[in-house]
Amino acid sequence: QFLLSCNFGEILLMLVASLLGWPAPMLPIQLLWINLVTDGLPALALSLEPPEPGVMNRPPRRAGESILSWRLSFVILFQGLLVALVGILAFGLSLQHEPDHVDRARAMTFCVVVYAELFRALAARSPTLTLGQLGFWSNPQLLLAILVSGLLQVSVAVFPFTQRVFDVPAHSLGEWGSIILLALTPVTAIEVFKLISQRFASSHVRQNVGRML
Repeated sequence: QFLLSCNFGEILLMLVASLLGWPAPMLPIQLLWINLVTDGLPALALSLEPPEPGVMNRPPRRAGESILSWRLSFVILFQGLLVALVGILAFGLSLQHEPDHVDRARAMTFCVVVYAELFRALAARSPTLTLGQLGFWSNPQLLLAILVSGLLQVSVAVFPFTQRVFDVPAHSLGEWGSIILLALTPVTAIEVFKLISQRFASSHVRQNVGRML
């Protein structure tokens, strides 16, 4: 779910930019970096996630159910859409501010997408439970993977050699603030959606119990 939603978000970002007549919001080497480095480590760490509380109390999936169930498909599309949205905002706003500096707009989009996906890995730990309910420190491997991937991305954005390789101009402090703000948007939306879903499910259960009584 994490990797498919990452890839869907990147595809959607490139597609929307093309339909709007914009330049490519990210270069091939930037997309390759995202998929091989910054997505790979968190995805491996997610496989080490401890079992959720109460997992053995859940009914099994139907034998004939597809791997991509309707629920999982919705999660992939929803989360991929969030990543694409913040990428489009980063590219469009930067391009509007500096129309002659496409490289700066690409650099903003590159960093926003990377950090959005790293932060989103925290929400990918469970489809229903929030980070607070799971425990922030209960998967230290994931935290380490996010930290290492985040530092690798910082090295790309600040060292002159990697800046030239990835075509990433240096960011100002204000731009870094915008990057982090946009990157936190998807994980925040996902966690809020989980809370709303829990409240709705709890209300539905209380109504059913009330009818039985």
